[in-house]
Amino acid sequence: MKFITVRESHYVADLVVLKSRLESEGIVCRYKNELTAQVLNYIPSFLVELQVPEEDVPRVREILIETGELQTENTQLVCPKCGSEKVKMKLSILKKILLFFSVLYALGTNVPMDKLFKRAKYYCRDCGEEVIN
Repeated sequence: MKFITVRESHYVADLVVLKSRLESEGIVCRYKNELTAQVLNYIPSFLVELQVPEEDVPRVREILIETGELQTENTQLVCPKCGSEKVKMKLSILKKILLFFSVLYALGTNVPMDKLFKRAKYYCRDCGEEVIN
């Protein structure tokens, strides 16, 4: 039986709810690299992988779409006003400095880098409209 990775995370706790949901639907799940990520969690390249059998992947995809964890459309940001895909992150000089020190802090600790950009604002380069992520 071949297993396919459907979700990755730095922490097992991020995958527990999805694993529980999939198991309640009768889908066999397993973690890959669970212990390695727990012991070496300060190294950002180690990710815990949630895997399911290859024949269950279409059903897992349906469940991920139902729960909103998977989008069926293009995930690239698009300006709602002009439809342009030239959307960039909006950063002032102060925010760039804070970002620099946050990255240094994150490299020295086990904070995942994706958490640094959760509240970032974006704007369209063509029309200047602010884009909500």
